[in-house]
Amino acid sequence: MDSNTSSSAPLSPKWQFRFNFFNQHGAPSSPAFKAAYKQLPFGEKIKVNFNFFALFFSWIYFLILGMWRKALTILGLSIVVMVVAAFMPKAVGNGIAIAWSLLIALTANYSYYLEKVTGDTSWNPFAGMRW
Repeated sequence: MDSNTSSSAPLSPKWQFRFNFFNQHGAPSSPAFKAAYKQLPFGEKIKVNFNFFALFFSWIYFLILGMWRKALTILGLSIVVMVVAAFMPKAVGNGIAIAWSLLIALTANYSYYLEKVTGDTSWNPFAGMRW
């Protein structure tokens, strides 16, 4: 499957690498993905499975990528997480906020793949993730 099928602009080499990996090995929850992922060097593991822009910009980054449904879902859940964290001791609240940001960073790449390659425009930013 061509990773540029629904895109008017060509993807960067980094996105092409990610999309090719997902095309060849499936979703992060699949056994084939897990086996292939274990074989990657550390830097390529980070490239496939982690997005620094999503870590820092969360729902705004999803919106910039054109995934507005997922961006709204993340925004709503972020508000809930912030309210819950506000009632916790500061250290616990900070830990929850950091964990939430890491979760978003871990889901961004596969969410974008689903949107661009498979045309999945669902509201679920966690589709296909391993839990």
